Amino acid sequence: MQTDNASKLKFKTIAVATDLSDSSSTALRYARAMARMYQSTLVVVHVIDPLAYAFPKGAPGLVTANAAAAAELKKIEEETAESGIAVHSVIESGIVCDRILETVKDHHADLLVLGTRAKTEAGRVALGTVARQLLARSHCPILTVSPDAIDSLPWAGCWRRVLAATDFSPASIRALHCAHQAALRQLVLVHVSEAPNTRESSHFLEKLRFLAPFNESHTVPVEHIVVMGVPGPLIAEYAEKFATDLVVLGSPENELTEQDFATSTVLQVVSRVKCPVLCLPNVKASTPAELLQEVFGL
Repeated sequence: MQTDNASKLKFKTIAVATDLSDSSSTALRYARAMARMYQSTLVVVHVIDPLAYAFPKGAPGLVTANAAAAAELKKIEEETAESGIAVHSVIESGIVCDRILETVKDHHADLLVLGTRAKTEAGRVALGTVARQLLARSHCPILTVSPDAIDSLPWAGCWRRVLAATDFSPASIRALHCAHQAALRQLVLVHVSEAPNTRESSHFLEKLRFLAPFNESHTVPVEHIVVMGVPGPLIAEYAEKFATDLVVLGSPENELTEQDFATSTVLQVVSRVKCPVLCLPNVKASTPAELLQEVFGL
């Protein structure tokens, strides 16, 4: 049961992309929970890739896929509407990433919820191609939800403990301020440096405290952490240590491939943590207030 009030963030329209498989059901449930919390309109989008149904004598598979998808989405709409959520579904055909982005734009979505699959080889997970494309190209925040996030459902949209990781880039500073708005009980700020000395560590700690102070206007306790090492694994480690309900990061500027996994903090964090990860896009804004206004309309 949700016992906290919703965060200061607002979501008028939430889009959730689904491939109608069991692996995307957790993301759909999480999106529903958030839509209920924020009284948002929920847009469920499913994209059919015609190449997956290519036949020498036409495309009977595509017709069948469309009919099956329409039936499943109608069922999802009915179940969602029964719980008092304004909802409608969209079926598109074409390049999956492009169609999802068009749907998000057409419906003025404030948030895109995206399910991720966990392939446990060596304990590391590379995001699927579509997810990697969306992280770099989306102009609205993306919330990635893994199957393990099922345990986080009671706190969907009313995040008690939130962790933000920053390398002080514009996108990660935006993530930091967003996390400060979202956290209801505790905010954990992490900066991971490759090889800091004592002087550098003190400097980074001062920057964290300046960016997210604990004062009269921000009353949740703030834990400021500067640590040396590899960012991805350490961020995931602190997320588990503090039992966070949400991790907030800046999205990558460029599209990532599976080969980028070893060096991409975003891919490593999303693949390792159990809770959802909110990735904020790069937008042109100069102050924290403008950042929040542009991303969330605050």
